[in-house]
Amino acid sequence: ADARSVRARVPLSPSPNGLPYRVGPVPGFGPGLADEESRTTIPMTGHAERGRLTRRPSMTTVLAVDLGSASGRVLAGTLTDGRLDVTDIHRFKHEARRRADGTLTWDVATMEAETIIGLKKALEQFPDAKTVSIDTWGVDWAPLDDNGELVGDVIAYRDERTSRTLDAFRDRIADREFFDLTGNQPATINTANQLFAFLREDPEGAARVRTALFLPDYFAYRLTGVVGWSRSIASTSGLLTPGGTDFNDEVFARLEIPRTWFGELCADRTVVGPCTVPGLETLTVVRGGAHDSACAVHGLPIAEGKRAYFLSCGSWSVLGAIEDRPLMSDIAFNMGITNEGRTDGGVRPLFNITGMWILQEIQRQWEREGTPTDTDELVAQARELPPAPGVFDPDGEAFATPGEMQRKIDEALEAQGVARPDSMAAYVRVIIESFARRYARAIGELTEATGRAPDQLNLVGGGARNRLLCDLTAQISGVTVVRGPIEASTFGSLLAQLETIGALAEADRASVIAASASTYVHTPASA
Repeated sequence: ADARSVRARVPLSPSPNGLPYRVGPVPGFGPGLADEESRTTIPMTGHAERGRLTRRPSMTTVLAVDLGSASGRVLAGTLTDGRLDVTDIHRFKHEARRRADGTLTWDVATMEAETIIGLKKALEQFPDAKTVSIDTWGVDWAPLDDNGELVGDVIAYRDERTSRTLDAFRDRIADREFFDLTGNQPATINTANQLFAFLREDPEGAARVRTALFLPDYFAYRLTGVVGWSRSIASTSGLLTPGGTDFNDEVFARLEIPRTWFGELCADRTVVGPCTVPGLETLTVVRGGAHDSACAVHGLPIAEGKRAYFLSCGSWSVLGAIEDRPLMSDIAFNMGITNEGRTDGGVRPLFNITGMWILQEIQRQWEREGTPTDTDELVAQARELPPAPGVFDPDGEAFATPGEMQRKIDEALEAQGVARPDSMAAYVRVIIESFARRYARAIGELTEATGRAPDQLNLVGGGARNRLLCDLTAQISGVTVVRGPIEASTFGSLLAQLETIGALAEADRASVIAASASTYVHTPASA
């Protein structure tokens, strides 16, 4: 075993900064590079050499924990003869909670307990599983004290404290300067804003903090006792340099955030350490991509030589490109582009667009009014209708808040002299066509920012179930749409883990995706 694998197995002892937990192996970090030594510490029947496998295990199983803002899931992926089969093991719900003082917090205790339950179930079914990786949404963080325990609660990014301190934040770093320093768009949800608000509003709590961990790194710490800071999740924070190669000390200094709360960045596709939770000791925790969107991009089916944009379509939509360097132009800033890290070391310039939330909200309205709805049936009916006589802008301010969605659509159409739809299916047709036109316009905007048009658009997430949306997006944009895999984030996490431990050569990732993922191609001509 190399020095890193030995160090990951020593008993818990004070770290160099006095903390009673291990500081994980920090790889020699370079843009676009994962640490090769820490990719081969798990005993396997094959090994990696210069990025390609000389001999592979006939069957390898790894586990993925995917934590969303309202639910979580544990899945297993088994690689056999070039095909990855995914098994759903455990799903659970959780929710943000309001404290008596109104602060919005995450129930991390439930997330941790359910994760452990799911992993134990997985080992009952797959006792030879090698590794596990945890991914979550971006920006949220957990404060630890001298004993490695939480300082208070993990406060949610939607809590109002960052709005209360926004003016003071901007006095320290103006919006455009923040983008220039970090490559991230200024936003109250950013970790930088959260830390600034925490220091100002809870100085007593802040005085007890020794370490700050991003949420997936916190759960990895709870499984291993090893602290670390994964690049992909850190790239959402507003604390890194553009492109996410290092923490930006100037940002820390300007905001008076203690730099000692954070260590050095760890590349994704590296080993965290062995799991120390009773009953899970056979597992090794790895960084298979700590941010859910980074995992999704890692699992996209993209043919060699093809340039792809990606669209993750859920309640909100994220459109992005796959680049080697961040986009830092005036166009990028004005478009709202933020630059986040990929699992393989590159960059994901992306921006947000209103997504399926509008369709979900109007269905909730109809159901409150006593009319049951079935999404698949409504979309099928909408598919049989002629093109909508008018559309609306999903990014309009009226559509950002809940309630009375049908009235808001009526008013947007009537302002154009267009009659209101005469059936639920007609409303669905207008909504989906409005989405497709917005996505087509966004593809053009992103092409202007990158300077290169895409050969295809990879559409993943819940919107990938909507064939009409995919057809219309291809037709209106003139770009081929590749739909699926729907649960790309889990797929990407599993693939990254297999690459980390040497069970899959990076060069073979595309062939495994092609053999394993359920996808469908929508061409402009066939739409």
